[in-house]
Amino acid sequence: MCSTKTMSWIMIPLILGFFAGAILVGVQVDVSTELVTINPDGAEGTALVIYHPGKSNFQEDVTTAFVDGLVSAGWRCEVTTASREAPASVDGYDLLVLGAPTYQLRPATPITRFLRRAGDLEGTATALVITAAGSSSAAAEHLQTVVEDANGQVIRSLELWSLAPNGEMHGIADPIEIATRAGAAVPAP
Repeated sequence: MCSTKTMSWIMIPLILGFFAGAILVGVQVDVSTELVTINPDGAEGTALVIYHPGKSNFQEDVTTAFVDGLVSAGWRCEVTTASREAPASVDGYDLLVLGAPTYQLRPATPITRFLRRAGDLEGTATALVITAAGSSSAAAEHLQTVVEDANGQVIRSLELWSLAPNGEMHGIADPIEIATRAGAAVPAP
């Protein structure tokens, strides 16, 4: 028979492991939202923006800022989350924007599932908006490879961090401003 102290040492890691596992699985679940058109009269081109919101509001905030930049440059944007309800084809879009938080050094699984459903991107120009607490390069490289394997053309890969300083990489510290400027700088088709 184990003592209470021994049982505590056994149970604490099991309980912590259970909660850590639940969190890691929870962040990889699709989140469904309606497709929203922003700037329906945009004449520069049409962008399909697919993102996974993640557990914090950081990814959604920087994706929204990137869209604001696109809109300021005259783009029409159709925005939704990566789920089965998202458009499964990129036909008719001049730009695909993928927003993915980083989990375990990889982009959020709903984004890669969306790319599998979309199939051949037929050379579609693609911008990546990758977020992380502080280390996103492995996730960015992985997502770029997945896009290229799907016959997409990555024209921009933007990495932003919620806890690490962004200023060294981007010259300014504010991730929202960085994302807005990056969206505004996307060339028209």
